[in-house]
Amino acid sequence: MRKILLASAGVMVMSVGTGYAACIPTPSCASLGYESLSSCEGGIKCPFGNAWNCTVINKVNEITNKITEVENKITTMEKENALRNCAVGHIFYSDKSCSVSLDSSKTPIGVVVYVDGQGHGQVMALKSIGNYAWGGYGTDISTLPNFGSTESASYDLNSCANTQKIMAAGDKSTYPAAWAAHEYKTEGTNAGDWCLPAAGVFTSYYNSQQLVNIGMNNAGGEQIEYGDNWSSSEKDKNDAWSTDFYYDYGLQGYPYPNKKNSYEVRPVLEF
Repeated sequence: MRKILLASAGVMVMSVGTGYAACIPTPSCASLGYESLSSCEGGIKCPFGNAWNCTVINKVNEITNKITEVENKITTMEKENALRNCAVGHIFYSDKSCSVSLDSSKTPIGVVVYVDGQGHGQVMALKSIGNYAWGGYGTDISTLPNFGSTESASYDLNSCANTQKIMAAGDKSTYPAAWAAHEYKTEGTNAGDWCLPAAGVFTSYYNSQQLVNIGMNNAGGEQIEYGDNWSSSEKDKNDAWSTDFYYDYGLQGYPYPNKKNSYEVRPVLEF
């Protein structure tokens, strides 16, 4: 049997008959992906030297962040689904959830008075926050549409958009009602979240008085009966629309809702 032993720098090859065993040079850490010279938490150390592979922990962190992102989206979807279950007359809580009957473990902040069929709507505060003039008598706010009839006003649902336009036209001394609604806040909400209701929101309340009033009573609120509450809907330079459940659409535009008059303000929250 022939035996051959061949030695060279760093390499040894041994042949015995037709078989062989080879010793190859020790691989470098860099060639194996250990590219960092500094240790990293969660990284893997090269077995052949003082280098580290931090790619693994970076990938883990990337995956963890994506999982967190997905979880947050799921949470948001769950909240949105909860909101979509809100209906007119439901009690609305500080955690933005709704229920038909009072949940004593939560803080009610209003009652749903309008829903649009797509999971969004408006919540009316449980009580009036005081009496204020609409303001701006003799001034027609150009950015606000003028509604000349109770029927046309009953379709205006742009509570917060109206409120922003009124506020842009002057300060709280000029337009007290809109500013008062804007500055209202509750547990779970901040100043700026609430608005002066559009006329159509009062019409929605008017059309569902029994449901809304049950919700108000159950939540410890005060129902609207026949008193005047300012809306954010403008009629003309001198008048704006207010509530009056004696009339069709639950609105009144003549002769009493003069912008100088002091009426109650009942803010709404859009969701």
